[in-house]
Amino acid sequence: MKIAMVFDGLGVGGIERVGIDYMKLLSEDGHDVTVYNLVPSANAMESEIEDSITIRHNSFPRKVCPEMYVSLVKRYSWGKYVYIPIDIATNIGLAFSKLIKKNRKETYDFAIAFSGHYNDLKFVASDFIKAKHKICWLHGSILDYALLSSGFLMLYKKIGNLVSLSSFYDNGVMTSNKWLSDINIRKIYNPTFIADRELDECKIEHLRESYGEFLLMVGRFTKEKDQATVIRAGKILREQYGIQRNIMFLGDGPEREKIEMLAKEEGMDDLVIFAGNQMDVQNYYAASKILVHSSPAEGLPTVLLEAMNFGIPIVATNSLPGVPEILEGTKDGLVCDVGDAKGMADKIRLLLTNQELYEKYSNCGRNRIESFRPEYVRRQLESYFEEIIQRE
Repeated sequence: MKIAMVFDGLGVGGIERVGIDYMKLLSEDGHDVTVYNLVPSANAMESEIEDSITIRHNSFPRKVCPEMYVSLVKRYSWGKYVYIPIDIATNIGLAFSKLIKKNRKETYDFAIAFSGHYNDLKFVASDFIKAKHKICWLHGSILDYALLSSGFLMLYKKIGNLVSLSSFYDNGVMTSNKWLSDINIRKIYNPTFIADRELDECKIEHLRESYGEFLLMVGRFTKEKDQATVIRAGKILREQYGIQRNIMFLGDGPEREKIEMLAKEEGMDDLVIFAGNQMDVQNYYAASKILVHSSPAEGLPTVLLEAMNFGIPIVATNSLPGVPEILEGTKDGLVCDVGDAKGMADKIRLLLTNQELYEKYSNCGRNRIESFRPEYVRRQLESYFEEIIQRE
């Protein structure tokens, strides 16, 4: 089949990494995959895409999508100035629509709005590319997006088929919301191909020699990741328990400078390593002792899955809905409250001082990862394609 995957940019990030995994999976399954990048300037991850996959650039920013302003209308329905940007966005969106549709030449079997943001959803929902069937991906629960704006629900309704990564809250939202009553939804976990990546044993040994049994966090430096809690947990380990461990952060982003300043203010800059973006992340997982994860909320954090593949135990904040979905509550990892540095430090200390407990969670992770193996996800996805074709 011919499949178009549409992205709100292809910069370095979790959604983009997962998208590339799906490109690989679909291509290996014999599908003809074309990728549409709606923010051409965000293209750092395009180098990771296989040569057999076509990449197309169509500038289509979120701000031209009228649905983006629905929540403003609902909140400020009395204000005439709220409607002005919506009219402008509608007109600009129509102009983009005419330009893009004029150049459409191909018809796809499936068009997938993969980022799940306003622009890729709008691009697919409004037929800016021709496709027999449409799907949108949610990188979290339906409730998360419903609370942000009913604009998302309007776009889901137009697309009709929805992949969700978590069933957390979804049953209640689906039955109580008229927008979603007839949407065809399927929960499909993200596949992880981290096991296919080649390890560099020399680099792994170098990391261990340089940083010892270090704690690892992988993620962009944004407010949504809260690296500050990890630094404060490390300080508690040092000052209250006499445990000193290096903390390595992989990633970059707008909050990095702020977090670097915090490490100095907390007297932790001698233990905190800012390693930036690393494409060979598998070597860092293999060299680390524990994966820490501190986000206030997450869809389905791929980094947890990747760590599990290497038997790295996890200490994470109870980020809804993704962390309890992956860890099956607290069965497959240790969990603390969001923002609870003391709770995180206590959980880390347990793993560092109790070898039996460490091995238990190492084994739990290796068992849990089986539900995210590519071959398992492939069967689910192909089944969903067949179901959509038969329904429509």
